[in-house]
Amino acid sequence: MSDALPSSPALCCLQAEDSTNKQPISDDSRDPFITLFSGLSAEVGNLTRKVEDLRKSCNSVGVAFSAALRPPIQDSEGYGNTGPYQGDINLVHSHIITNVGNAFSPQTGAFTAPVHGVYYFTFTSYTWKNEANIGVALYKNQEQVALVYEYQDKGDNEDFASNGATLQLAKGDIVYLVLPSGFQVTSNAFKNLSTFSGFLLFQVEGENV
Repeated sequence: MSDALPSSPALCCLQAEDSTNKQPISDDSRDPFITLFSGLSAEVGNLTRKVEDLRKSCNSVGVAFSAALRPPIQDSEGYGNTGPYQGDINLVHSHIITNVGNAFSPQTGAFTAPVHGVYYFTFTSYTWKNEANIGVALYKNQEQVALVYEYQDKGDNEDFASNGATLQLAKGDIVYLVLPSGFQVTSNAFKNLSTFSGFLLFQVEGENV
């Protein structure tokens, strides 16, 4: 006599049902994981770019200068006037106080931007003269961007005047001071009275300049 139990029709039917109900996992069930992975990848990319921007900022080029005007002819105390002239002339601040990055030329009096960026410039003119036009203009390339001006009357012999500007420059742009036609400015051979200064605030991408 065999010990094997006869097959039950109901059990066979149940097994057949279970077999037909086992469906493969659809691609749709994996979508949330793909979306999550894509989001994480994008976030990692953003963080990488931020780290790179921070690295560039920390390693940015150091640019800063200050220079003083010296008189072409001086008196016994070192004072002398530059101008007036019949035409505009570039003022050459030949005495270097600071020139980090060597972007300012004491030979030409011009600052040449070494990188794309936003820069700040300031200038001060001193005058000891009466009945005279005094003033200095700041130029970017061929464009005047700032000016100090005053007419010194008979009772007004000594004055300081200052101005400044924040400029966005492309690499190679030049910034310089001009003495307008008919104007004059006073300087001293031993003291820094009429000065020109500037420095890089921050760099910008070339296409944004």
